[in-house]
Amino acid sequence: MDKKRLAINMSAQLLVFVINLGISFVLTGVIDSSIDDGYGFVKTANDIVIWAQIVVSALNTMASRFITIQLHKKDHEGANEYFSSVFYANLMMAGIFLLPAVCVVLFLNQLFQVPGEILRDVQLLWSFVFLNFFVSIITSVFGVTTYSLNRLELTSFATIVSELARVSILFITYRFFPAYLWYVGLGSVAATGIVAAANFGYTRRLLPQVRIRKSFFRWKKVWELISLGAWNSVTRLGQVLLDGLDTVIANVLIDAAAMNSLAIAKQIPTMLSSLMGTVVGVFTPSITIAYAREDRQELLDVIQSSNRIMIFMMSIPISFVVAYGRAFFSLWMSWRQDQELLYRLAVLSMAVLFVSASIQVLYHVFIITKKVRVNSLVMVGSGALTTAIVFVLLKTTDLGLYAIAGVSTVIGLVRNLTFTPIYAARCLQLKWNYFYRDIAMGLFSIVCIWALGVISQLLFPIDSWTRLFLVGCGTGVVALGVNFWIVLRKGEREMIFRKLKEKLGGGAGAGGAHE
Repeated sequence: MDKKRLAINMSAQLLVFVINLGISFVLTGVIDSSIDDGYGFVKTANDIVIWAQIVVSALNTMASRFITIQLHKKDHEGANEYFSSVFYANLMMAGIFLLPAVCVVLFLNQLFQVPGEILRDVQLLWSFVFLNFFVSIITSVFGVTTYSLNRLELTSFATIVSELARVSILFITYRFFPAYLWYVGLGSVAATGIVAAANFGYTRRLLPQVRIRKSFFRWKKVWELISLGAWNSVTRLGQVLLDGLDTVIANVLIDAAAMNSLAIAKQIPTMLSSLMGTVVGVFTPSITIAYAREDRQELLDVIQSSNRIMIFMMSIPISFVVAYGRAFFSLWMSWRQDQELLYRLAVLSMAVLFVSASIQVLYHVFIITKKVRVNSLVMVGSGALTTAIVFVLLKTTDLGLYAIAGVSTVIGLVRNLTFTPIYAARCLQLKWNYFYRDIAMGLFSIVCIWALGVISQLLFPIDSWTRLFLVGCGTGVVALGVNFWIVLRKGEREMIFRKLKEKLGGGAGAGGAHE
């Protein structure tokens, strides 16, 4: 049953990813072609909300752990205390953030460079984005139910329904009404509301013993969760300083057009990072279990397998962006004159994935070994350094958007080539260079597949979506074969051959018996 649920969750998450990918590409094109310099304000609004989420995450990141433990200990009173304390604490934080949110919306044109003709539209968009944030944090505790009972497939189903609803809203509004930015915010609020309602229903049905009561609220529980979750907030702060301020800086220090170009260019890198997070999340429970059992060999096997599977899956889309990016942007943004700029910014923003795709799972090593503090401080330090260097370069050079997109990538590459693999090895008491084999393998895979993409375009020049699709699919099949021999170990290849032989043999046997 666990494997079945794992497969269901993975499939559901990948389906949600594909839906989001389609929405992002289509929606970005529609907005950019209809509203001058408008799309950048969508990303910037979400970037602003991330700052508030840094504070909220200090409380909520540990809520699932503590509530789950109390439920499985049959300590219903303790579970109710944590549940109620988290709910009311989130409600109070929503109230605290309400005034700043209102001020930002009212004085938006004084904080950012907003074209006058779309000011009201942008204000409505940001109002919906902030409303979406308030709904999500107030109802977040109800999401613990499916986690604590290992019924994540229920949340996955609700998420799919919510995304389909969002697609429907966006299709109807942009198809039958004049184009406005605030439709995006409306769709997000609707999607969040559906997930929240579903999680509330799951809680009432699956955890009838849990109730939210003021009498269960305990300040002690709130401080306990915040004190333990604070380092996660520090880590998120570092991530925001690394790349979460890019569109804000572009708007304030350059202009709205620059912000819009950067937001469009970062669509693909953002989606690939999201896909990495989805894939790596499947393996982290196995790593945690192996560590809890103190089975060192199993732990290392799981980590190595995770790294290899990540390389196997991620090196192809990463390589394809570099190889086919120019053709893609020329087709996707055919009405724009800066297609080469978009391509270069996308590759610059994505280059950090060349290394992180091979070792993404190592960040979970810091959690299971309780070595989060050092990683958090390194993240904050690298983020602060990134922001400082970007400001200096924007003031003293003409690099512009290249500075904003490039500096965070350079800092990220340095960190992932030095600190991350070495410190993870130290946490696991391994030789300092243990994980560099995976990094080298990932880079080699990316280079090989990129070369395939370049050669394929020389043989079959791309001048349409159809050619891009056909050439990409053909190269993708060859790339899978390349990764099959480069990335997978002999035992893994033999296992695949054995499974295929069993399937083919079973099919043939069944057919013969039927005849």
